[in-house]
Amino acid sequence: MAKPIGSNQYLTDADVRVWLRDNDPEANLLIDDFEFSPEEMRTAMTLTVDYWNDQPPYIRNYDYDKFPFRSKLLTGTAANLLFMAAHRFRRNALQYSAGGLSVQDQEKYQQYDAAAARLWQEYKDWVPMNKRSINAEQGFFHIG
Repeated sequence: MAKPIGSNQYLTDADVRVWLRDNDPEANLLIDDFEFSPEEMRTAMTLTVDYWNDQPPYIRNYDYDKFPFRSKLLTGTAANLLFMAAHRFRRNALQYSAGGLSVQDQEKYQQYDAAAARLWQEYKDWVPMNKRSINAEQGFFHIG
């Protein structure tokens, strides 16, 4: 079940859907459903937080529902979801023609990959900078 919009403690499915414009199944004309399932969102959040946990300095470990940096969790989650969608589009890409009309409805993977790469790079640049800052603050407060 989706948690309510507006929580300042955790990122919700609704937050992700609104940011990715995946909040209206009827607006997704070709699939008439949400683009991303709750399981995919959870996996994308987990992968984002795993990246944080796996990078030095190893100062704090989090789960996706306890990660205190909502905006950056949203950035990383969106990147991972777009990478997943790009993989799906790449796997299902098939050009076909019928009646003189050429259809390439699954040829979106390059755009999705590019958008995901920009967001993921933003997240990856932020992680070490923020972790170093937290590490320095902890060291400073322990000295004094």
